Amino acid sequence: MKILQVLFLISIVLISTYIFDKFTAENPNDSANIVIGISNVSSESCLQCKMDGESFERGCKTCPQDNINFRIKSIEDKPFISSWSKDNAMFYGDNQCDGEIHLPSIKAEINKQYWTEIKLKNSESIITIYDDSNFVEKISTVTNEICTLPTDLKFLRFSMNDGKPVANGGRLIGNIDNIEIFDYKNSKNNSYESSNELTKIYQEDFSNCTSKNCDLWVLQNPDVFFIDTDRESFRFDSYISGNNDYAHYELPSSLSQKGWIIRLLLSFEQIEESPHGKGVLGIEPDERNLIFILTSVLITLPTAIFSIKQKSLISNILIIIFSSMLFYVSVIPFIPNYIINQNISLEKILIIFSLISISLILISFGIYRIYSRIKNNSYR
Repeated sequence: MKILQVLFLISIVLISTYIFDKFTAENPNDSANIVIGISNVSSESCLQCKMDGESFERGCKTCPQDNINFRIKSIEDKPFISSWSKDNAMFYGDNQCDGEIHLPSIKAEINKQYWTEIKLKNSESIITIYDDSNFVEKISTVTNEICTLPTDLKFLRFSMNDGKPVANGGRLIGNIDNIEIFDYKNSKNNSYESSNELTKIYQEDFSNCTSKNCDLWVLQNPDVFFIDTDRESFRFDSYISGNNDYAHYELPSSLSQKGWIIRLLLSFEQIEESPHGKGVLGIEPDERNLIFILTSVLITLPTAIFSIKQKSLISNILIIIFSSMLFYVSVIPFIPNYIINQNISLEKILIIFSLISISLILISFGIYRIYSRIKNNSYR
């Protein structure tokens, strides 16, 4: 009997450790990021992502728009992502295609220059990272097929975090500089292979700027996202700040759908990797589920079966305590705010419902055992 009670106690300790570690993991799916691209709308026009707006905690990226961009996240695995949208949220393509694709074999590093090119050509968004200012030595490149071409792209836009509460999602501090935009519109060629065959319509190295917005840029949060007149570059400090941080510059006219190129220099001075939902124990979320939740359930179920013939009040109380804690951690994903901020797959939903069912069965089992023993005056 004592062995069964010890096993129940081990299960309670395991699930208590899970709750403690998960509680110390803030916003597990969030990470600091910097998004660079061209859109048909300015971020300030998205009323949903304003303070108290229905999409504030999901950010201006949720606003329907035409957009071509790439972003860097504070994660070690596949941090560079190419994306586009057509009448959809910023990264999500259209109703036919997924808009996202990762750049291969590249990671964000400090004190390294990323000469970056965003190119639209033949219904393809081509993101290429170079190692030199001549845009010759490639570090990584990816071609993102576009199903429906975005139109009226005229807002050069940088953006960062969502409006989720301040949390540890890592940090990206760095600079954007030497921006050049080439457009097909005034080109005499029907196709092109390089920027030399297009017309340069915009150039900015921020060397003549005397203010944080250079009297030309719209800044949502000039304390963390601004033109640094000392460094002569655009400065970003990205972290989960509780704000929807962005900046944009409006071009005189929209870029051609036939083709264009945006070039810029990107660099990082500080990179703090997102903890990926790790708590104080430093365990990956999936491993945390296996180590604490799955193990505790696998211990409790057979132990509960073996305890059927026992008359121990303590064992039944321990069953109820464990199953109540299991029920608590299982229903958390169905809290409205949690659902909004997480991506829950069908597989996860099935697992959650299984855990809820197991917890309710164990609670009922424990209560029934206690009730029947009291009724029959069986406890000693």
